[in-house]
Amino acid sequence: MKNIEIYIRFCKKFHKYKTPRLKFKELNERYQNLYRKLYNTNESDINKASFFIFLSCFFISLSFSILLTSFNLLIIILYSAILSLISSYQFNSILYKDISNNESILNSILYLIKIDFSLIQKTAETNSDKCLNFIRIMIKYNIPISTYFKTVFKRVHEGKSPEEELIEMQTPSSDFDSFTKYLVINKFDNYDFDLFAENSLENQFKIYLKQVQSKMSILFFIGLFFPIGLCFIILFQLINVLFLLIFIPFFFSVLNLLFKKFIRNQNYLIGLINDFSRIERKKFEEFITILRSFASNLKSNISPEQAFLKSYNQNKNSISILKKPLKNQISNLINSSYPFRELIEFLKSELNSWRYIIILDAIKNFVDKNAYFSSEKIREILAIIYKHQKLGKKLEIVMKGEKFKIYFFIFLLPVITGAISGFFPFFTIIIHNLEFTGDILNLFFKNPPNLYSIGIIFIVLISSISITSYYFLKLIYNIRKFPFILGSNLIFILIFLISFINIINFI
Repeated sequence: MKNIEIYIRFCKKFHKYKTPRLKFKELNERYQNLYRKLYNTNESDINKASFFIFLSCFFISLSFSILLTSFNLLIIILYSAILSLISSYQFNSILYKDISNNESILNSILYLIKIDFSLIQKTAETNSDKCLNFIRIMIKYNIPISTYFKTVFKRVHEGKSPEEELIEMQTPSSDFDSFTKYLVINKFDNYDFDLFAENSLENQFKIYLKQVQSKMSILFFIGLFFPIGLCFIILFQLINVLFLLIFIPFFFSVLNLLFKKFIRNQNYLIGLINDFSRIERKKFEEFITILRSFASNLKSNISPEQAFLKSYNQNKNSISILKKPLKNQISNLINSSYPFRELIEFLKSELNSWRYIIILDAIKNFVDKNAYFSSEKIREILAIIYKHQKLGKKLEIVMKGEKFKIYFFIFLLPVITGAISGFFPFFTIIIHNLEFTGDILNLFFKNPPNLYSIGIIFIVLISSISITSYYFLKLIYNIRKFPFILGSNLIFILIFLISFINIINFI
């Protein structure tokens, strides 16, 4: 949040100046209002600051390229403009991404809020103020808009109408706004809202499923042709050898950005394990097993502590990852009358993931209100988790379908780059031996190779191959990346040496 405040202060410095604006997104009225209400800024100031960022990046890139490369001036201007546009676009999108991120978090927890409020509707006294109860629920959840609800609660105590405060509220999530307005219009007494209606997050994930193969193809293209293109840049000596080292962090940043933008688009579905790790999946399945058993035992009208103890005893032989942390807490539960609330807090710190935390927080709130009816609400959470797991299985099928292609590319790339890179250090010598020393060729091949330049070239290429292999393996959630990266590097070294030695013998 502090970084956002610095960003906003920087953009506001351009408010009074009549500078050009660089506009990337056509913001609708809702986003413009969110900029004003949530960040106290406007689109115009951000677009002015983006133009300043564009100019700064352009002149920096232009200056360095003229000093350190031998590219044609037109090419330098072209790629400097492209890099500057990318940088200014990233800068321009900071608030937009922050709103989108908060929207995803709010949409991910919306199911739990609906379930929590439905429990209040079922258990609250007839004359209780359900609007205030809803506000209290939102204060308890540790989400981006909880602070706003604290402000609303304070205004209500100062005499403001809670319904009017809620109806005027605008949050990053249009789904949450619609749900809130629905409650206000129905005076918080209607039981007919659909707990399991699909929200924007699930619809976005379905769109992502349709697009993921095309997005992976872009990542394949960059990952494969950047190292190969680098070979030809070095071959024609269009760049200072030392300047090549900058390409390593640049290439890593590009692939990392593409991976985050195109592939990691499903982080906030509470029932979805993003990395398909066997350990994480097993851990989550054990967690679900305990919850399912806990919900069943609560239905027996016993205390939450007894229900949890019974659930552990019923499943201790079928769990392994959660067995040790749960066993310690079960001992505390038996020996020192450990309260259920403290047990939940321990599990939150032990599991240490937003997915577990929001589920455990919801269960804690359910049990505090009514342990017996919590059984039904926990089952509703499990139904949502199963729904998300079905979506996750569809993604897993897509990723598994790409495995052969990825493994093929991982071992094809070092063969190609190794063959080329083993050849070009002696390209100049070959040209001179063939007495092919025209002015144009001398322009390209004027710098004879040495051990220093060959070492830098070797490091840059093997690093780029390692980066490509790492992100290709990350696409299919392969947890054993090191053996594949090592194998790919060894192939590169072998082909490089074969090509290198053959050229020496030829000369």
